[in-house]
Amino acid sequence: MGYPQLLAIIGTIPLFSMRTFFPAFLTALFFAYPHWFPGVERVDAAAEQVTFLSQNWLLILLGILSILEFIGDKNTDIRYFLREAEPYMKPISYLLVQFFIMSESSTSVVEQINWAGFSPLLILSLVGTGAVYFLARLRKKFLDFLSDIDADDNLFIGKIISWIEDSLVLFGFLLLIWTGVFMIICYLLVIAILIFIAKKYEKQAENDKIACKNCAARIYPYAVECQNCGTKNDTVFNIGILGQRKINLIDDIDNHRLNLIAQRRCPKCATKFDKRNVTQICSSCGTVLFDDPNRKQFVKYLDRKFYIILGISFVVGFVPILGFVVSASLVSIYLLSPYRKYISKSGTLLSRIMIKILTLILFIFGAGLGFIAAPLYAIIRYYIIRSQFKLNQKH
Repeated sequence: MGYPQLLAIIGTIPLFSMRTFFPAFLTALFFAYPHWFPGVERVDAAAEQVTFLSQNWLLILLGILSILEFIGDKNTDIRYFLREAEPYMKPISYLLVQFFIMSESSTSVVEQINWAGFSPLLILSLVGTGAVYFLARLRKKFLDFLSDIDADDNLFIGKIISWIEDSLVLFGFLLLIWTGVFMIICYLLVIAILIFIAKKYEKQAENDKIACKNCAARIYPYAVECQNCGTKNDTVFNIGILGQRKINLIDDIDNHRLNLIAQRRCPKCATKFDKRNVTQICSSCGTVLFDDPNRKQFVKYLDRKFYIILGISFVVGFVPILGFVVSASLVSIYLLSPYRKYISKSGTLLSRIMIKILTLILFIFGAGLGFIAAPLYAIIRYYIIRSQFKLNQKH
C-alpha cells in the first residue's frame, strides 16, 4: 500500500462527507500533477502512478462539477435538493475515486481484484465508503436542524457554513499531504469529538425525560400527556427554540400546545413530526396534527407574536444597520420558522429572487431609517409566509 493510496483512502473520508466532487477533483489533481502541491516532492510514487483519475478530460469534468457544487451550495433552493441526494452521492463518488487509484489504470484494477479473497485496499475502501455515508448523514441531520430555524438563510448561517466547508476541504487536503498520518489522526479525533457531542446531546435529551405517574413510561418534560397511556403530565416544562427543556414550568397549557406545534411537535406528547405538511398523525400517540389546536388557532397564535415583534422592530430600528439585522433575525426565528416547518422548501425561483431583492433594498434603507425599514420588512415577510401556509392547507 503506497503513501498516496493511504492518503486517498483514509485521509479523504471526512473531506468527501462535506463535498461530493471537490475532494475527487483535488485527489485527481494530486495524482496527475503532484509537483503542483508544495511539499510533495518526496512522494515520488505519486508522480509515477498515471491512473484513470489523471486524465485531463476527467480533471476538467470534475473541476466543472466542483464549481457547480460551490454555486449550488450557496443557493438555498439548490442546496435543499443537493442535501437530500448528498448522503448517497458522496459515498459513490468516494468509492469510484478509490477504485481508480488502486492500480495504474481502470482496466488493470478490474483484472487485479481477487473476488474470492478481496484485496486489502478494496476492503479498506468499502469501510471508508460506509464511513463517508455515516458522516454525510450526521452532517445532513445537523444542517436540517439549522434549516428549520432559518430556511431562507436570512441569518446567512447556511452560506457561512458552506464557505467554511469549502475552506476545510481545500486546506484539509493540503494539510493531509503535508502532515500525512498525523492529519489522519487529527481527523479521527475531530470526528470522535463530534460523535461524542452528538451522543451526549441525545443522552441528555433522554435523561431529561420524566416518568409517567401512571405507567412509568419515559415522556418528554414538555409533554402535556403520556404517549403510552394518555395520563396528564403535572409538571410541564417550557421548551426552547432549539428543542431544549427550559427551567420554568408552564402555566398556560393551551398556549404551550401551540408552541409545540410551532416546533413541529405533537401538541400532546411532544414527539417530533418528520414531514413538512399539515396532514400528519403522531407516530407515538396517534394525535392528528391541527385537530386540536386547529390551524386557525395556530395562525392567531403567531399573529399575536407578530404584533409584539413588530413593536420590537420599530424600537431596535433606531439603531442603524444592527437594529435591522436583529429585527430580521427575530422575524425569521419566531415568525417565519414555525410556518416554514409545514411548507415545502422547493418554492419558486422568482419568489426567492424577489425576497432577496426586497431584503437587500430594506437593509440599505434601514441604514438610515431602520425604524421604518425593519417593521416594513417584518410586515411583508410575515404576510407572505402566512399566505403560503394558508394556501398549503388547501392542498
